[in-house]
Amino acid sequence: MMETMLVSSLTKIGPEKSMAPLEEGTVLTVCRGETVSFQIAFRDGNAGAGAGITVRKDIYREEDLEGAGGHLTPEGNPEIRIRQVLNVMCRRSCDPKSFDEDYLFYDARMAPDLLRDVGDGTIPVTHEWQSLWVDICSEEEQKPGLYRLEIRFITEGGEAAAMCSMEIRVISQVLPPLPILHTEWFHCDGIVDYYGVDVFSEEFWRIFSNFVRVYVKRGGNMIYVPVITPPLDTEVGMERTTVQLVKVEKEGKDYRFDFSDLGRFLDICLEEGITHFEVSHLFTQWGAAAAPKVVAWTEGECRRIFGWDTSSDDPEYLRFLGELIPALKDYLTGRGLLEHTYFHISDEPNLDSVQYQTAQKAVRPLLEGCTIIEAVSDYEYCAKGLVDIPVCATNHIEPFLENRTTVLWSYYCCAQTVEVPNRFISMPSWRNRIYGILLYWLKIDGFLHWGFNFYNSILSKKKIDPYETVDADGGFPAGDPFLVYPGKDGIPEESIRLMVQDEAVSDYRALYALESRIGRERVMELIRQEAGMELSFRQYPKGDAFILRLREKVNSMLAG
Repeated sequence: MMETMLVSSLTKIGPEKSMAPLEEGTVLTVCRGETVSFQIAFRDGNAGAGAGITVRKDIYREEDLEGAGGHLTPEGNPEIRIRQVLNVMCRRSCDPKSFDEDYLFYDARMAPDLLRDVGDGTIPVTHEWQSLWVDICSEEEQKPGLYRLEIRFITEGGEAAAMCSMEIRVISQVLPPLPILHTEWFHCDGIVDYYGVDVFSEEFWRIFSNFVRVYVKRGGNMIYVPVITPPLDTEVGMERTTVQLVKVEKEGKDYRFDFSDLGRFLDICLEEGITHFEVSHLFTQWGAAAAPKVVAWTEGECRRIFGWDTSSDDPEYLRFLGELIPALKDYLTGRGLLEHTYFHISDEPNLDSVQYQTAQKAVRPLLEGCTIIEAVSDYEYCAKGLVDIPVCATNHIEPFLENRTTVLWSYYCCAQTVEVPNRFISMPSWRNRIYGILLYWLKIDGFLHWGFNFYNSILSKKKIDPYETVDADGGFPAGDPFLVYPGKDGIPEESIRLMVQDEAVSDYRALYALESRIGRERVMELIRQEAGMELSFRQYPKGDAFILRLREKVNSMLAG
């Protein structure tokens, strides 16, 4: 017999110690221009080997159902997307030396993360609980009102095995665009390596467009631009696949630059909705010890001219930057994009590094009038004026908040493992979604993560299949390296973590919309009342209840 249960999008079927169903009569409220999600958990204790079902869906406006004598064809209703939640293997579920009690599991195991469209295919049914992920996608032009969604499970013999229904209320509020910047570092080599396409070929650009479309749809509005191949997560002496957007020609001591590939990159991003750009780092990670890999056409062939064997204070590399940066600035100015472009020197630099200080002195005059943004964890970077916009790790941000800079961003990654929010597969989803509320509460101006689609092992020692390893070959906690899987035909497949993060972004947008009506102080008081405490990245209500209750209150006020 088929059993079904409606559960929250914040429940992970399987790892959760208990699975609480949504309350009977639950109505999901959605703003126009927002996606909300829930899950249908299902199992069949009598299912035999190879048993399967198909899924059918219908959605209607409630007012159209009144007095209807027959089947209605839904038109003008919210789009409904149904996906199967699939398990992935988490070998390194957490940092074995740094964790807290708020994980779902700590061992190596299969756990839910990958979302795959159901379509007309058959879904296997077993005696174990599994789930379908249901998205209600309301467009900005959506007609407000009450809708009813019906989902039927059909056996292979054509019989109805189960039926679930959910009421959805679309309110008239259109969610405003996210008012802060959000970047997930986009790795072009992930596309090149996994799909086996030539860099900047037509097939590359087609797949790139697909990935950027999802990136923007789920809240990204700023993107990492590989003007030169990014010197990120690369072992000393090794190289990542070349994805240098600027074609360099070197003749004698003269450099010439071709920005046509960069132009194509920017055109696609702008068309998909990206508003801001960040130029790849000009020096290597953790101290600016060396130059990134740079290739150039010289004497009829393309060869590497700078790399790990080039010290960051190498006069020829600094001369190269002295020509590249002004030319790049002129190009971006001509396109009206320079004021929307940020620059990096070195990721998480070592404050005591003489080479980092030298790199700073060398490029700061070249970047006059531009904005330097850097991931840092020590307030001294700001005190010494080394960075215009600090992007601080959430577990080191207190001094930055106490000595508030004009603009302050936050980030988390593999190292933010205790107390603070994160999105590891082994963590409950509320620990991912709470981030949107905390960003609003702390008035953070932007947020960054290093891995939208990093498909390499740790330090890029080898390429990996992200369907086989979700932890950079055991290098990082599972789920840290990427949010999307490289699906068939160049179309990315999303994860639970991406969808929950999208909900966090929508929470921020809803709070911002309410602020425009009643003011920030009243919104802050509402959060304080619902939380019963002052919030920080280390202190916030645990569990689903606070997040869902607050959002429902916000929606009610927006609908009023």
